[in-house]
Amino acid sequence: MQNAISDMLAATSVLQQTATDIRNRKVNWQPYLQSQMISQEDFNFIVAFDVPEAAQRENLIQSNRLQCAQTFLNLLGHVSKDTTLQYVLVLIDDMLQEDRSRVEIFHEYANKKGESVWGPFLNLLNRQDGFITNMASRIIAKIACWSQTPMERSDLHFYLTWLKDQLRMQNNEYIQSVARCLQMMLRIDEYRFAFISVDGISTLLSVLQGRVNFQV
Repeated sequence: MQNAISDMLAATSVLQQTATDIRNRKVNWQPYLQSQMISQEDFNFIVAFDVPEAAQRENLIQSNRLQCAQTFLNLLGHVSKDTTLQYVLVLIDDMLQEDRSRVEIFHEYANKKGESVWGPFLNLLNRQDGFITNMASRIIAKIACWSQTPMERSDLHFYLTWLKDQLRMQNNEYIQSVARCLQMMLRIDEYRFAFISVDGISTLLSVLQGRVNFQV
């Protein structure tokens, strides 16, 4: 099954190409502070974080772990503009890619607040913008697969069903990203069994059969 999914993957996906463009579109955070869409605390953190130097980001995260999660989740919850949401998601994804253990930051914050770590990201799967939904999906897969805490059953089924529906979607330009997320999830026994329970295997096989002559 993993080999079949690998066949759907190309070197560079549409998601990665678009993310490269979005990284170069710096966001001016000042208007968000002036309009009180974000707090002074969140503004201070994101301005200090949004720099090219990885060492500076690392020092900031180490000394402000909970603030890091809080700021990113506040931005996801309070910013409605698609282009800014895209940028925030790229920042989060890059942060996790730099150091896999950073996924625990979101769990630590959720546990302290008594909230779901998955809710803010699962909600984004309902957005209309394809980049936002698929980048949120990529982050969900990373947190689910790289964390010591497994994804809860109801959230897991919701996410796997979303991935299954994305596989079925005709002419989905983000199919490679969907396949990458699925590939990560299916490496973990608990998630693989859950995918079987939502009838994911038959969907995957039918999609692969339909793509025999389709280059992804």
